[in-house]
Parts: sequence; structure tokens; C-alpha cells
Amino acid sequence: MPTKEFDPLAYIENAFLDEPKKESKNGSAESKKSASQKSKFRKTKLSAPRPRKSAEVESNGVLDDDLKIILENLPKNIEFLGQFFTDSVTSKYYQGEFKESREDLIRRLLNPELTLEEASRLLGVCPATVRRYTNRGWLGHHRTKGGQRRFRLSGIVKFVEEHGRLPEE
Repeated sequence: MPTKEFDPLAYIENAFLDEPKKESKNGSAESKKSASQKSKFRKTKLSAPRPRKSAEVESNGVLDDDLKIILENLPKNIEFLGQFFTDSVTSKYYQGEFKESREDLIRRLLNPELTLEEASRLLGVCPATVRRYTNRGWLGHHRTKGGQRRFRLSGIVKFVEEHGRLPEE
């Protein structure tokens, strides 16, 4: 009985095909070639995960009534805080200059820097998936001096708007 030869390149190539190659009983090279020409490679574009429904979260989501009121009033309150108050009184009680301007303070609070864990929790995926999104350039990030990934909330929102999908009903 003849032994079947193992072709490592064909084995690796077959892993990237939508449908595995069907070899004929005699295993001829010609039938292998025609099968590989007909097959298609897998899609490489982004396929964002669908959010999973959690049994723990009630139908109204994670925002309770107090948070909904804060979110509703946030735009007008932030604009008010930015326009009508200054640092003149506060600066009397602290020595030296503030480390950031009032505008930078508001920007930092509205668009916080997130860790890899926080980004993965918001997106509902594992940290390795977030790393993959950043490596492929789909999700914006920057790195700390120590080389760790950091994300902005606005970048997460932009990613969800561009690539997110609604949960299946």
C-alpha cells in the first residue's frame, strides 16, 4: 500500500482557504492544482464582534436614572463651567502654576485616557482582540513611555461608529 506524502506547504495553504481542498482518491497533482485555483481566500477585512446580551444587565442597560439625567444635562453644564468660572480664586490657594489649563482639564475629563482592560471591557472583547485591532490600524491608540497601549474614549466611540454592529435580536 503506497504511503501518502505529506506536503507542509499545501497543509498551511489549506488552512487559509474557505473550503478545504478535496483530493481525489489517487491524489494526483493535477486535481490538487485545479482545486486550489477554484478556492477563495478568507476575507481579511474587519469583522467586528457582535455585542453579547448579558443576563445580568436589565433591559434598560447600565445607566441608572441618575446617570441618564447627568448625561442629558452634561452639554449645557460643561459649557457653563467653561465660560463663567475662572481660576482666579482657586489660584490663590495653590502655589505656582496649574499643571494644565482649564480647557485641558475639561478635555481630559470628557475624553479620558483608557487602559487596555477598560477598552476591552467597553468593546466587550478580550484584550488580545483589542491588540489585534490596534495592530491592524483599526483602533486608534498611543503608547506610554513604558510601551503600554492607551486609548481615548473618543477613539473607542469612533471605532464603534465605523465598525460596530448591532446585537442580533
